[in-house]
Amino acid sequence: MTADEVVQAVREGRDLSGYDLSGLDLSGRDLRKARFAGTDLSGCNLRGADLRGADLREANLFEADLRGAKLAGATLAGANRTGTRFNKWGLKGAYLTGPPAYVED
Repeated sequence: MTADEVVQAVREGRDLSGYDLSGLDLSGRDLRKARFAGTDLSGCNLRGADLRGADLREANLFEADLRGAKLAGATLAGANRTGTRFNKWGLKGAYLTGPPAYVED
């Protein structure tokens, strides 16, 4: 899928759980309430993306860039966050379990 196709699918309320979206540039995109449970988002550029209310349970966020992303209400329980880059304020209100995330100021 392309970045535009992902945005359109999210807008339509489609479930993208389990998809391979690795390496996509989704920076600044509106992905509110996206269903990405178990989705491979490794290496994705999600800088500044709006992921409020998104379901990222068990997602692979290996080395993804989420700096500036809005994650309030997002669920990241069980997500692989190895090498993922976040800002502290962006994690406010997100549900996380597991080892601490790498956070930049």
